[in-house]
Amino acid sequence: MMNPKILVIGGTGTIGSSVCDLLLAEQANFTALVRNEEKAQSFHARGLKTVFGDLSDLNSLKKAMEGIDKLFLLSVTSPEIPLLHGNAAKAAKASGLKHIVKISVRGASVDANFNIGRFHGNAEKEIREIGIPYTFLQPHSFLQNLFFDKQSIQEQNAIFASMGDGKIPMIDTRDIAAVAVRCLLGKGHEGKSYVLTGPKAISNHDIVAELSKALGREIKYIAQTPEESYKAMMSWGMPEWLVDDMTNLNRDYAANKAIEVSPDVEMILGRKPISLEDFVKDFADRFK
Repeated sequence: MMNPKILVIGGTGTIGSSVCDLLLAEQANFTALVRNEEKAQSFHARGLKTVFGDLSDLNSLKKAMEGIDKLFLLSVTSPEIPLLHGNAAKAAKASGLKHIVKISVRGASVDANFNIGRFHGNAEKEIREIGIPYTFLQPHSFLQNLFFDKQSIQEQNAIFASMGDGKIPMIDTRDIAAVAVRCLLGKGHEGKSYVLTGPKAISNHDIVAELSKALGREIKYIAQTPEESYKAMMSWGMPEWLVDDMTNLNRDYAANKAIEVSPDVEMILGRKPISLEDFVKDFADRFK
């Protein structure tokens, strides 16, 4: 398949917009699915083609996938993931599509011990059962999630979390996008699940040390109890299922139960994943 026709679902978010940029740089033949005219205009301003459709509308997906060879699949994290991604798989099957590259999550399984893991685990199961060649990308926690700490960094010179001294190999979303594009344009990735991590496990102590260096002032890590963290997240209006997940995952992270570094990013990209140091240098202005 010399120049496959690709449909990008989820092209407006952090990972998806990077996927579109990289596909554009590769002069790939791709179209972005959009739900409304406003979203379409933002893509058209970047010189991208769009097609209308909605993950909750199976017929619109079938129409959008006519003549498409490969699908990049990403949606907002929600309990609807199994239904929405299942719709995408059904439409892909009906359209004769050859390959789905789906963004999932580390630890995805139908019996995962956290909600997001089960949402993606059930979606993966449905895609497998429908029988379309797939590649599941299962990233660890994103370095870009540190942007949510921007306000406390700016106003209190601190980040707050209930991870104790635990370490995890956080990944830059730019690496996730780069891997996705290699899987869409390259060969031999069908039937594979890749766990995507950064180059080494890091703690919140490492993170504040790098932020302090980049910002020229001391940033502290304030360790919270799980109960304090839970109350804070609920006060922000986060859905309870997500607060439960973050609380339970942070307990695992504090106990170093998710510390393993995967070789998959380096194997696919032929280089080391982006480090915490480079991430902080690249985005220091976001925290100032």
